[in-house]
Amino acid sequence: MSGSINLSNSASARIVEIFSSLQGEGIYLGERQIFVRFGGCNLHCDYCDEPRTIPIPSGEVMELNQFHSEVSRLKSEKNHRSLSWTGGEPLLHVPFLLSVMPWVRKEGLLNYLETNGTRVEAFKQVRDLCDIVAMDIKLPSSTGRELWSEHLEFLRLIPKKSFVKVILTDKTTEAEWRQVIRILQESSPDIPLILQPATPIREVRTIKPALAIKFLRQAQSLLKEARLIPQWHPIWGLR
Repeated sequence: MSGSINLSNSASARIVEIFSSLQGEGIYLGERQIFVRFGGCNLHCDYCDEPRTIPIPSGEVMELNQFHSEVSRLKSEKNHRSLSWTGGEPLLHVPFLLSVMPWVRKEGLLNYLETNGTRVEAFKQVRDLCDIVAMDIKLPSSTGRELWSEHLEFLRLIPKKSFVKVILTDKTTEAEWRQVIRILQESSPDIPLILQPATPIREVRTIKPALAIKFLRQAQSLLKEARLIPQWHPIWGLR
């Protein structure tokens, strides 16, 4: 993946919203976080639940002092353990991340990066500032693109306390699943793998339960840890 796309400078970034909510996905399910949702994404997944963040550019330009003020306000209102950088794709905003991630740590929050796991060179720049990485493996049946090599390189870089997530739809194939297992075995077999049945949206349909369970059992037999966890935001009625 090219590292040339950049939607930020060190003093501002395009941000769709900043809010406090419960994490609805993965192994940190239910943990209260401050969410910073960036605008712009380098992919277009058919199951995306935030399509407004895909266009480049999207979101409004937010200056550094405004960002500090909004995060400080949310932090003062409730207890939060971490700040989730989400989108869109946060790694389109590396200069801004480099300027604010150290401040987030000084405020007593962990940097929790949600990423599509394709922008390897961008990630190398912020890797040491990331405490937790929630990385998606994007399947060709949902993106229309093969990203295995990018994902493999990215997986070799992610820190401990991270996890990998795969969204499963009715288009997910057994060949794709074998490839997921292969790149995890080759790069990071100890990292938790989360199977997430797609939340039905627009034309997207979720995977059949029997096939999801089959994939789970295969993963549990070949990797150290695998879990099946649906997306809880729509169930809880939260954004």
